[in-house]
Amino acid sequence: MNRCLYKDSIENFMRAEDISVLGQLCNDYHGDTPTVTREAWKAEINIMKDVLSKSCAQNGEIIFEYDIPRLGKRIDVV
Repeated sequence: MNRCLYKDSIENFMRAEDISVLGQLCNDYHGDTPTVTREAWKAEINIMKDVLSKSCAQNGEIIFEYDIPRLGKRIDVV
């Protein structure tokens, strides 16, 4: 079971085109993606790339829309 909409290494995320990351989020979303959701994801992608570009820690992974089944919630970015 896939518990997230996007997962990759920080290194790959930083090299990926924003539209590619957004496309994966939209493709894995359940149903149609509302405009407000797509715009929020675009902003989150930009914010995370900006924050991570200023960090020397490039090891690790980044996950968007991580499900927490027991709570019925989802974390935006981990």
